[in-house]
Amino acid sequence: MLQRYLASAVVIAVLSACGPAAQNGTLMIYANGEERLTQGWTTKDGWELRLDHAYLTLGAITAYQTNPPFDPESGELPQAIATVAFPDAMTVDLVADQPPLVGSAPAPVGHFNAIAWQTLDPTLQLVGTARRGSVTLPFEITLNQPLQYVCGDYIGDERKGIVAADQTAALEITLHFDHLFGDGAEPPTAEINQAAVGFDPLAALSTGNRLSVDQATLQERLSPADYNRLLQALKSVGHVGEGHCREVSS
Repeated sequence: MLQRYLASAVVIAVLSACGPAAQNGTLMIYANGEERLTQGWTTKDGWELRLDHAYLTLGAITAYQTNPPFDPESGELPQAIATVAFPDAMTVDLVADQPPLVGSAPAPVGHFNAIAWQTLDPTLQLVGTARRGSVTLPFEITLNQPLQYVCGDYIGDERKGIVAADQTAALEITLHFDHLFGDGAEPPTAEINQAAVGFDPLAALSTGNRLSVDQATLQERLSPADYNRLLQALKSVGHVGEGHCREVSS
């Protein structure tokens, strides 16, 4: 039903001075939903979520080398000295043994320390099962809220995005789904749980022991407070590892 495409890429290098022919390596972009999607987790309101599929529909992706380093909280846009653009749309399933590759292209040598990416309709399709106590609730949740992020440097156990001549470097788009549903391993007062919508408001919309909703249904049937919390949580899902992004579509 859903097709998967590997992005073709256009490389644009902005050079500040003349010099020898530029050296290139390869930049590969991956999308990662973290271990929660493959191992499951408990929401802030006690539901155990297991995902069978988490389809993400991506639009254009652009990786940047910036000077000075880009701070997404600054309200500015990246000041690029080199850019690699991946213009093609694709749909990937984040529930996989390995994070799916969403683009690979020649790239100029240097540190790609910023990335911008956007989603297309449907942004997310989540298919799985929620359990709490004696209740088992299969679910399919479709969210089509358009999202557009600008992100700074990847933050994680190792640095990413550093391209060397004739070598391959990886960069990652990361989605934190605990921002939507919260994390039962954290106290209720934790910031992640205060901001997350949780699963209870969605479970209340189930019919016939099954939850199947799209965003129009959520807007119509959730309370205004819960729907607004969902929208705000969606804006905070995008990361680069643990590095932050700014949502700029609105």
